[in-house]
Amino acid sequence: MHALARLLRDAQHTPPDDVVSLLAEGARLIGGRDLVLYLIDYEQQVLQPTPERLDGGSPVLPASVHGTMAGRCFSTQSLLEAPQDGSTQVWVPVSERAERLGVLGLTVDVLDESDRGLAEELGLVAALLVLASASYCDRFHLQRRRQDMDLAAEMQWALLPPLTFSCGGTTVAGLLEPAYEVGGDCFDYALNGSTLSFAVFDAMGHGLPSSVIAGLAVNAYRHARRSGVQLDRLLSSMEAAVAGLMGDTFVTAVAGELDVRTGTLRWVSGGHPSPLVLRGGSPLPDPDVPGSLPLGLGLLGRTERAEPTELSLQPGDRVLLYTDGVVEARSPEGEEFGSDRLADVFVRESGSGLLPSEVLRRLVHGCLEFQGGRLRDDATLLLLEWAGP
Repeated sequence: MHALARLLRDAQHTPPDDVVSLLAEGARLIGGRDLVLYLIDYEQQVLQPTPERLDGGSPVLPASVHGTMAGRCFSTQSLLEAPQDGSTQVWVPVSERAERLGVLGLTVDVLDESDRGLAEELGLVAALLVLASASYCDRFHLQRRRQDMDLAAEMQWALLPPLTFSCGGTTVAGLLEPAYEVGGDCFDYALNGSTLSFAVFDAMGHGLPSSVIAGLAVNAYRHARRSGVQLDRLLSSMEAAVAGLMGDTFVTAVAGELDVRTGTLRWVSGGHPSPLVLRGGSPLPDPDVPGSLPLGLGLLGRTERAEPTELSLQPGDRVLLYTDGVVEARSPEGEEFGSDRLADVFVRESGSGLLPSEVLRRLVHGCLEFQGGRLRDDATLLLLEWAGP
């Protein structure tokens, strides 16, 4: 049996919070020592380490995504090496599919090509172990936190699918802010056959009540999707559940489908901003989409929903969905971030050649910096990239 496969077998009988000792055993296959597992925090700014001290007692400090080798490894998703005191320091991405979880750091005396392959495989094993173990213990959830998380945010993060997914040239990546207080925003997606279904929601209000409403909206969407409801009937099928929850509750929503074989994109909106589409480094003109009411208000007199809007994507196109907390963000001087600024930042970051998940991370942090480091409303982004059939 391959030694790394044996780690997966051994994990079946190891305490779920003891992943690092298993990974250290795998690192010894290439002469590795001083292994550290860094996991990205919820704001995607800092890589949080475990253990916090090496066997020799040396402290292990968190690593910023900006300006560190660990952060560069995380951003580029490539194995990196650097000489250090006669040895070699190695950083390996810890990722499952396109979901960037963190980085492994270890020290080796010599690293040949075969060892590099094993090190990269160890990063894949680490991702599987972390994801599996997180279902049975709280250690890895807590490792990712740099401050207390309120109940509304706890509920929202539990609802989310993996932040990034990629398959066959199609990538979807999402992000929520503020990470520790988010309440009313959420997103979901699923790839079934050749259809990538996706949705973004923005529930009325803030805090726990809006988190409850958003949870209802997401689960109503999943129920409709899994029940085979067609896109043109999707919002109507969710209407009664949201309208019947509590009085004047409402949720803005945009839901769509991408045929990953042909690039045909279709979407419907309930009071939500239209997607921003980037082609060849420039945003396409806003589509002429009829106005529509948010979910929960349609039953107050207008139940008709507009037909889906359709667009044929070209290879390399990127589609950005967002909530109003992004464009309505204001600087300390009161200037609005706005849709034009969002488009400009989207164009600039997309031209960097970085992965979609890294582009999205930089978009969110650009919005944060504009507001002086703290958002006044929830801000959620979902990015789709279609590379071709």
